[in-house]
Amino acid sequence: MKKNKITVAVISVVSFFALMLGIVPSLAKYVTEHGKQSEVVSDNFYFTSDYLSESAIPEDIPEYKICGSNVEFEIKNCIDSLRTNVANIEYTVSASDGGTLSSNGGTLIGGTENCAKITLTYSGEEAEKEITVTVTSSSPYVKELKAKFVFIKPVLRYEITDSVGSYYAELYIHTANKAKTVTVNWDTEKLLIDETNDYVFGNLTADKKSASIIIPAHTTVKIAFFKNDITKNYSCGATRFDGTIDMPSSSTGSKNLPPPNKHPGGIGQLSWL
Repeated sequence: MKKNKITVAVISVVSFFALMLGIVPSLAKYVTEHGKQSEVVSDNFYFTSDYLSESAIPEDIPEYKICGSNVEFEIKNCIDSLRTNVANIEYTVSASDGGTLSSNGGTLIGGTENCAKITLTYSGEEAEKEITVTVTSSSPYVKELKAKFVFIKPVLRYEITDSVGSYYAELYIHTANKAKTVTVNWDTEKLLIDETNDYVFGNLTADKKSASIIIPAHTTVKIAFFKNDITKNYSCGATRFDGTIDMPSSSTGSKNLPPPNKHPGGIGQLSWL
């Protein structure tokens, strides 16, 4: 009886080792193949730009205000010298209506840092023109980079933001590429100017119905006017002028354009490249 038990035990041990000999090679093969597969999946794809970025949400697309008629941006196959794409990258470039590109696409050679410089030009007549640029890679992977460029013509202009229920209206004055002396007049029965504004303080006339201010080039000045009747809306879209602004504006009610870079101190610098 004891011999039978020993025989069974020996057979069980032999069977176990035979089973393991069959499993271990398969397991090793699986680990090897799985490891190779992980290496392929984790292969990094570096397709970047100095101004454009990848975004699935329209609100997150970067926006730049350009004072002038052109801007240059870069498309790169790397992040830095240590993170460079191995394979070649084929890409195309497009711009929305109104924009002209110096290149519509090309190939970034892999294995070393590579960069393509592309110029976007706007030659239209609009005071402000928004153009969206899209760069799409097609090989070895598909990736889309985008940016919005708002071209601002170098002309003296102003705009007013307001709404029914608001206690004040905001006047934005844009000087473009030259320093300007601007005179602002307002109807005191409807509006009262913020006398603490850096540009207004010390420049008011005795009757407090007018102010003459000197504004540097490439500057946006914001001035608040307190309303006597909050049911009124004095909004005014971008309007060219010769140096004198009358508040409320005769253009009140036209379409608003978003003012560039609001700053609480009353002074804002245009973003320009």
